[in-house]
Amino acid sequence: MAQIVLAPALLGGARPWAAALLSLLTGIGILAICVTAHPVKPRRYLGCIWLVIAVLAGWALLQSLPIWPMQAAPFNAPYIALYPDAWIAMMGNLIWLAGSITLASMIAQSHPDRFTPDLAKVVIASCAVQVFLAVLAATLGLETTFWFTKQAHLGDWTGSFANRNAFGSFMGIGILACLYLYAQNPRENKAKRLDQSGGLLALAIIFAASMIQSHSRSGIILGVIGVLLFVTFNTPAKNRVKRLLWGGLFGGIAMLVIGVADPDLAARFIELARFDLIQRDDAWQTALLAISDRPITGFGSDSIALVMGHFATPELNTNAHWFSSHNLLLDGAIMFGLPVVIALLIAGLFALKSILSNAVKPSDHALAVALIGFVLLGGLVGWVMSLPALILPIAMLSVGVFEAGLAQRAEDFERVDQMAQSPLPDQTSVR
Repeated sequence: MAQIVLAPALLGGARPWAAALLSLLTGIGILAICVTAHPVKPRRYLGCIWLVIAVLAGWALLQSLPIWPMQAAPFNAPYIALYPDAWIAMMGNLIWLAGSITLASMIAQSHPDRFTPDLAKVVIASCAVQVFLAVLAATLGLETTFWFTKQAHLGDWTGSFANRNAFGSFMGIGILACLYLYAQNPRENKAKRLDQSGGLLALAIIFAASMIQSHSRSGIILGVIGVLLFVTFNTPAKNRVKRLLWGGLFGGIAMLVIGVADPDLAARFIELARFDLIQRDDAWQTALLAISDRPITGFGSDSIALVMGHFATPELNTNAHWFSSHNLLLDGAIMFGLPVVIALLIAGLFALKSILSNAVKPSDHALAVALIGFVLLGGLVGWVMSLPALILPIAMLSVGVFEAGLAQRAEDFERVDQMAQSPLPDQTSVR
């Protein structure tokens, strides 16, 4: 859990030295769990996750081996990967993520009812640290990530992140964590819950204000959609449509108020309607051209920047460093090819179905739906969801919800089994 606070502070955890430090902490955590006197069960889904990573690593290795026919110019080489050694660093990050999920599963099995709420508190604390850093930089007039001077997003709140979209999305996760904790006691009357847990709503408002100060369009949209999904699914099924309509209405009004109060942010949203502005659609078109050139094999790990420069459309700003197409699915297809991406999508859909079907509590189910919507939409419009600082809390919260559901179902099954095996009362004594 300490990594949830540490990863954002380390420039989002994306630097190689930051990833190495996070991996070291994960390994120490797994080792500490393994030497304790309380054994845990290896879950089947953990084996599936490690199998997926092993298959992906095998394909990345094959891409880098000089066993292929000579590729066409200008990528003429006897291997597919444009950078044959780049797959090692990428696999290291994936192994860290799988290890973190494994560690989360081990901890959650010991405390399935407490793990997700405790984790939500850690996420809130990490967001509070980022808000403090952003306020400090704004108050002192610093244009810094607290690691180096910012070259972009000047005047925007980014905390220790280098990207405003990453900061805004992180605040969105913090808002969902606040709402999740606030919804833990649904049977309490609204006045009592507001009296005891109103501070969580206050923190959510602070995180929302910080998100607005980041001027992140995608962060704000993701935050609004995430809140709508949580509020809608944290209610009985018969009232969800009504709740969604009312939530959409209030969300639209809030967006209008924010636009009036912050003209700079309103101007950024208005820019989306400009056809002459270089936007993500040009990057997506470039990515599609690259994928059509190698739809099956891809170009290997860390190849996006070179490929985007080679297949750039006339409208794409080639002076920028396009290390991503701002769409994680397109990025995956560029690196590994369409068959691998389709297989990963199918595996991901099965994982999402399992998480949703095992979420028993309404608040757990609503949190899972909101996080899934958050990741899917965020991955379609940007690359920041691949940052360790963002994917780590989302993955661990999902594991917590899944493990809590498994524990609850096991408890219900045991209760039903005991009732079925209990002896019938003696009819003679009853008479």
